[in-house]
Amino acid sequence: MLSKTIWLKIVIGIALTSILLMGTPLKTALLDGALLEANAHLNDLMKSPNSFLLSTPTTISGRTREEQEEFFEKNTLADDSLDTWFDRSQTQALIVQKKGRIVYERYSPDADDGRNINAMSMTKTIVAILIGVAIDDGFINSEKDSISRYLPEIVQRSENPVTLRDLLRHTSGIKSASIDIRETLKGNPLITPLSEISFDGDRLFRYDNMNYHLLSLVLRNIYNKPLNQLIVDKIWHPLKLEKAGVINTTGYCCVFATARSWLEIGNLFLNPKIQIVAISWLEKMVEDSVIPEWFFVQATGKSAGNTYGYHLYGGLPELSDVFWIEGMGLQLVMINPQTQTIIVRLGGIPSALNIFSNRYDSSIIAPLLKTLTTER
Repeated sequence: MLSKTIWLKIVIGIALTSILLMGTPLKTALLDGALLEANAHLNDLMKSPNSFLLSTPTTISGRTREEQEEFFEKNTLADDSLDTWFDRSQTQALIVQKKGRIVYERYSPDADDGRNINAMSMTKTIVAILIGVAIDDGFINSEKDSISRYLPEIVQRSENPVTLRDLLRHTSGIKSASIDIRETLKGNPLITPLSEISFDGDRLFRYDNMNYHLLSLVLRNIYNKPLNQLIVDKIWHPLKLEKAGVINTTGYCCVFATARSWLEIGNLFLNPKIQIVAISWLEKMVEDSVIPEWFFVQATGKSAGNTYGYHLYGGLPELSDVFWIEGMGLQLVMINPQTQTIIVRLGGIPSALNIFSNRYDSSIIAPLLKTLTTER
């Protein structure tokens, strides 16, 4: 009997093949919808720390909720539109902060304040921040250094070697093997030796989890510490964040943290209580971006016109100042410097089969966009 995962791959494969036979722009719209649906189902399989696709997360030590409470200003207000959206959108944790004060906070009963939800690729932003910390600490000279300087097993004979910046922006030309991604998610090392990893050299944007896995190996080599301990030493303890977890062997996925912890990551870019990395690096993470020719982004719901920095996104129409961290399943930390607003959203995406959900709204995050633009 075929497993649920195999059936899902078959259905998605048939759907994508049918769409590719159509013409543009209908093909583009349907393909974007199919990708959103695929994200919804794959996120459902991976969002729990007990997922059969993942190894058991390693602990990131931190404070309890009671110990951390004193660090937050709260003045929560009723918001019917956010409540309605929360109920229709498969959201499990939602926080809105305005000008340094939490004005909305809600959790589903099973969320454990967000700790039971896989932040997926938002983990990449943590790794990008750690690269900046390593530059501050003097372990890395520059993001423009060749990766071979820190991973000598990767021998590059090109006059234009792949750099850390290429990994950060997914412009390395790397070609990863799916078996390596599966193994690292299960807590195992790469199957493919580093010396055999292929870079095709075209340096066009191509989103590949292996880029951030290699960055995590760079960090492990220069600090001689596992990822969870680096996160504790350089981010979690300085910011006094709550206990969390991470799959140490990835670098591209799977931090399980509270929504309030993610709020403080967002505050680094807007209103830092403690400066753990140079402001110039945080600015570079946003501004040193590419505009991929084709790259589907859940928050915009489209595959064109998006920007990508060091795992920081942009591209919302008429909201050019807004940037955000994103993970599969619509995990979000959205930041608007103009209104001093941060929104943290954790959860899943309703299937298109759920006609009572928000999947058929003009934008699946419309109330969040409105909240981002208001002063109150």
